[in-house]
Amino acid sequence: MQLLQGFITIANIETLLLMIVGTFGGLVVGALPGLSAFTALAIMLPFTFGMDSINGLCFLVAVYVGGCSGGLISAVLLGIPGTPASIATCFDGYPMAQQGKAKTALSAAIISSFVGGIFGAIVLSFLGPYIAKVALKLSPYDYFGLILFALTTVSSLAGDSMVRGLIACLLGICLSCVGTDGLSSVYRYTFGITKLANGFSMIPVLIGLFAVSQIMANAKDKASMKSLDFSGTNQNSGEVFTFIDYLKHLRIIIPVSLMGLVIGILPGLGGNISNLMAYSYAKNTSSHPEDYGKGCVEGVIASETANNATVGGAMIILLTLGIPGDNATSVILAGFQMNDIAPGPLLFKTQGELVYAILAAFVLANVLFFLMEYFGLPIFTKMLSIPSMLLLPIVIVCCFLGSYCANNNILDILIMVLFGVLGYILKKYGFPLAPMVVGFILSPMLELYLRRSLMKTRGEWLPILSSPVAAVCIVLTVVTILLTIRSSFKKKAVKAA
Repeated sequence: MQLLQGFITIANIETLLLMIVGTFGGLVVGALPGLSAFTALAIMLPFTFGMDSINGLCFLVAVYVGGCSGGLISAVLLGIPGTPASIATCFDGYPMAQQGKAKTALSAAIISSFVGGIFGAIVLSFLGPYIAKVALKLSPYDYFGLILFALTTVSSLAGDSMVRGLIACLLGICLSCVGTDGLSSVYRYTFGITKLANGFSMIPVLIGLFAVSQIMANAKDKASMKSLDFSGTNQNSGEVFTFIDYLKHLRIIIPVSLMGLVIGILPGLGGNISNLMAYSYAKNTSSHPEDYGKGCVEGVIASETANNATVGGAMIILLTLGIPGDNATSVILAGFQMNDIAPGPLLFKTQGELVYAILAAFVLANVLFFLMEYFGLPIFTKMLSIPSMLLLPIVIVCCFLGSYCANNNILDILIMVLFGVLGYILKKYGFPLAPMVVGFILSPMLELYLRRSLMKTRGEWLPILSSPVAAVCIVLTVVTILLTIRSSFKKKAVKAA
């Protein structure tokens, strides 16, 4: 009933127009390689000056939802994650596009994003405060265990060679150590370069590894150049993925939706982790894991359902505890502060009309982005008919723009190029890039919570296992690694036979 009142509150021309503009703007920015939902919100935040609190915050929510969903477009069409939350979407979405199934991949990703977002919105509306209370009770031990378990996704993303996958993961962990130590404020591995005090920014690293390395591979010679040119492919041969097709994959949808929601609730994690974990889960539990990475629609479904469910989780902890669940919600928090509103447990009582207007806006924004993307499929697939000689320069410009805009730092462009060369070399010698990205993203948080745990236990390791959540996660980590090793030996035995 209260959610219905929220829809009544936003049911006016001004608010609806602002939400349409916000959703579309978020989609456009999110679709550009390297420009995330955080970037979209940072660009749009100044436009909320002078708006009343309901219009301004509903506008920001629409931008957030649109930005998170827009990344799937470039992930499928170009093999470049538009946002960090779309990394895993590239693994199968892009191969599907290369096989002439771009329409299938895009429609599957759009439906998955919509369902994940609506699931997050429903849980946010009815169970948000209760879930947030549970998340608040988690200790550093629990976070350490959860992130350690998440890091084991590297085992399933390592491809045929587990050794190469682990080496790539360790390289990502080493590179994440560059910069200022979060607890002691000591510079590490900066070699006197003060601009590296904040380490390597994630956006130029991702653009370099996925986009620049791909461009270098395609530009190597005329034969490989054609791999980016879809003009000879009949894109209409790919059938549109429907909701009926989507519901056939409930075995994957339900667990990855819950996974995305929980990760969204945990502060500091976000969609860049949930999509990789969901993809790993889908691959590990699949009866045909060998199809993943070659154009399997289940990989697209898992990634996009989870990362959009994460949006609902991040909003839960923002509204109920006043804690931003990820970088993007920190900008929405700034929007609250601009209107002299403090999100937290009392917000539902003191600003009930505003809260349920935001919840209604969250649901409506998911409907808006779905309509824009799903009915825009013919336009998106038409992009694949652009010859590579015209498409490549546009992509390169977007890469440079996205890397620079991440921090307004020229050094990030150089970092992008260096990681592009590194990614090209790694792919050339058979090292998978996904484990490196997982290691790079998760390592700082793993180190932070491990050190906090050890400070709490005065350097003792065993007390960490006293936490049930941490103990279960560590056991699952060991079991996952053992099962992966076992699977690796089985593959070798089959090949030998």
